[in-house]
Amino acid sequence: MVKQLSNFIDSYIAYFEEMRWVFIGCLAFLILFLIIYILISRNLNKEKNSAGGETSENSSFMDNGRFRIDIGNCQGVGEREEQQDAFAFSPNANWKDKGFLAVLCDGMGGLDSGASISNKLVSDIITEFPYSFEKLKDGWILDALSNEIHKVYSGRGGTTVVITYVQNDKMWFASVGDSDLFLLRNNRIYAMNVRQEYGNQLLMRAADGAISVDQALLNSDAPALTEFMGAQHVNPDYSIVPWQVLDNDVYLLCSDGISDTLSFEEIRQAMMHKPSECAEILEKGIMTKNKKFQDNYTAIVFSVHRIGGN
Repeated sequence: MVKQLSNFIDSYIAYFEEMRWVFIGCLAFLILFLIIYILISRNLNKEKNSAGGETSENSSFMDNGRFRIDIGNCQGVGEREEQQDAFAFSPNANWKDKGFLAVLCDGMGGLDSGASISNKLVSDIITEFPYSFEKLKDGWILDALSNEIHKVYSGRGGTTVVITYVQNDKMWFASVGDSDLFLLRNNRIYAMNVRQEYGNQLLMRAADGAISVDQALLNSDAPALTEFMGAQHVNPDYSIVPWQVLDNDVYLLCSDGISDTLSFEEIRQAMMHKPSECAEILEKGIMTKNKKFQDNYTAIVFSVHRIGGN
C-alpha cells in the first residue's frame, strides 16, 4: 500500500513537471487579460466623464453653448438617526433647451415621515420640470404641492424647500421654511431668501419698538417655522421678477445643518472655491466643528460662467 502511494506521488510530481509551463502560461494569460480589462475600463470611464460632464461623485457641469454651470454637492446624516434631507437637479440633457433646476428639501424631524415627504417633494418638483417663469409667478406651484402633502398628513408632517431655476442669464427662486439660498458675487456673500421663522417676526416687532431686540433674539421659540410644506396653504418667499445672473456668480442652496453650524464668513470662504471644492470644504468644516446633535446637512453649489467670459 505504501509502495502504491509512493508511486502515485511520483507520477503526480512527474506530471506536474511536464505541465508546469502550461500552468504558468495560463496564469500569465489570465494576468495579461486582467491588465487589459482594467486599462480598457479606465479609458471608457474617462470617455464617459468627458461626454456626460461628470467629473466626480459630487461634481458635474452643464454647457448649453452660451453658459456653463459647474455643480458640486455634499450631504451627511450628522448625529441624527436617519437622513431627512433630499436634493436633486435637472438632467444635463435638459440644460440647453429647458434650463437648469436645483431643489433641496429638509424634512421636519419633529413631525411624521420627514424623510419620505422631502424625497417625494423633490421627485414631484423634478418630474414637473421644465417650468416657465409665468407658471412660477407668485409661487403657486409650491402652494399646490403643499396642499397635496396636507391632504395626506393633515399638518402632521412636512418639509422645507428651496428651489432655483436658471434659464440662460435669468434665475428664479422660491423657498418655504428655513433652508437657505446664498449668492457669492464679487467675493461678497448675500442671503437671497428670508428664513420663515418666528424669530424674524419678533425682530420686525422689535424694529417697531414693541419688544426689545434681546427679547426677540433670546426667545426660545425663535427658531420655530412660520411656513412649511405640508400646511394647507403656504406663502413662499420668491423672486417677483427673474433675477439677473452675472458671469462667475456662485449660488448655494443648503439646509440649516450647514448654515446653523458654519458662519457667514466660513460659508463665504468656501464659496470662493470651485463648486466641488466648496462642497468638500463645507463638509470638512462641519466635521471639524464636531457640533453636538449635528443636524442632517445638504448643499448644492453651482457657479455660472458665460462662454468666452473671463
